[in-house]
Amino acid sequence: MMLRKVAVLLLVLAIISPHPPKVSGNCTLEHKRVITVFCSSYIYSPKPGGAPETWSRCCRKVREVMAVTNMECIVQLLSPKDQKLYGKRIRDLELVCAAYSPPPSHRVMAQRDEPVIPDGV
Repeated sequence: MMLRKVAVLLLVLAIISPHPPKVSGNCTLEHKRVITVFCSSYIYSPKPGGAPETWSRCCRKVREVMAVTNMECIVQLLSPKDQKLYGKRIRDLELVCAAYSPPPSHRVMAQRDEPVIPDGV
């Protein structure tokens, strides 16, 4: 009877104990340090806005880290208090610093061999 009570108690404790956060990626404390150091002016700014430019050192570092992991993984390495204060800004770096390819210029489009509007229309 006593063994059964102990087993039930252990089961209850396992269910109610906090579980580690689910993280996708292989982020390290070094990744967290890189992001928080190079992007500190954006992350810790009390004012809204002020996002880093895509060519900035912050965004270059974000893209390097994003090749290995994602920003959610970095946020999970923060303390619960820091997650509430800075988590959104760190997650936003993923979008703010995304590299994009601009559309081709009109000059390139005009140099195509075939006509843009087919004959006979």
